[in-house]
Amino acid sequence: MVLHTIATPHIRPAQFAGVCYPANEQKLSDLLDSVVISPHHLTLSGKSVRKNAQAIIAPHIDFRVGLSAYGPAYYALLENDADVFVVLATSHYGWGSLFIPTLQHFSTPHGVVKTDEEIVKKLYERLPHLGKDDSAHKEEHSIEFEVVFLQRFFGFREFTIVPILITSFYPFVQSFRKNGVLPTQNHDFVSFCGVLREVLGESGKKAAFVVSADMAHIGRKFDDNYDAATMLTTVKEADKNLLHAMETSNGSEYFRQIAAVNDTYKICGLPPVYSLLEAVKPRDGEALAYEQWYERPTKSGVTYSSLAYYEMSL
Repeated sequence: MVLHTIATPHIRPAQFAGVCYPANEQKLSDLLDSVVISPHHLTLSGKSVRKNAQAIIAPHIDFRVGLSAYGPAYYALLENDADVFVVLATSHYGWGSLFIPTLQHFSTPHGVVKTDEEIVKKLYERLPHLGKDDSAHKEEHSIEFEVVFLQRFFGFREFTIVPILITSFYPFVQSFRKNGVLPTQNHDFVSFCGVLREVLGESGKKAAFVVSADMAHIGRKFDDNYDAATMLTTVKEADKNLLHAMETSNGSEYFRQIAAVNDTYKICGLPPVYSLLEAVKPRDGEALAYEQWYERPTKSGVTYSSLAYYEMSL
């Protein structure tokens, strides 16, 4: 990727079309419709999923493995009339700045999803610590997978996105374990959350949030010395506690649970989930889905979930 200044947006090609999902527009539509439109969606507590969520947490696991868990989250988002979707996502490969926005637009088999240049440029202007290197977006799947859904179900009208990758919270976890310091005591984290709220408010646009986040990563593939199958029940119980903290929008409890065990289950969704909970304080949350995937050849497992929130503090 050629690095660009904040004045020159480019179109990021769909890196995973034809690999993780169909490159053919109609086939992709049929696939996404099969998990969003076709089923009768229930929350984990057994209630019918409501529409018009203001924020969702969706997985970013490979569509070929965990597509069904995306379904209730995007069903919940239907009927939302947001002008701009802020996509907060795990950065699996990029480092440097804690938050990595990009001005690039995103190509999908359904067309190009435009990034809100005005909002992103203001973030850059007001947050000097943000790096201008957005190369982490090139091979990253966590935003692309969400954008594919957004374009399918909201592409009939004008909308923009604010795509933001968030890098590892490992330093925050270590700081908490040593000194009891939460990320909300970190200047860069707090200033980003505050500026994001300010810029969205000044834009006059209605915003909704999409968080791209999986949960535990365990087993041989993820550098554990055990077969994930032996730990899936234990991890499910830990995930249940995390889901409760997420559902009740308790960001400090969510972070404390992960940090207390030194993130032993490698919760890759920690950065974007915590950022959502602290930046906009969503309310009226419901846990929609929870699944576990076990990869027998590598003796590894990934857990993932989806949630919806129907109110936000913006």
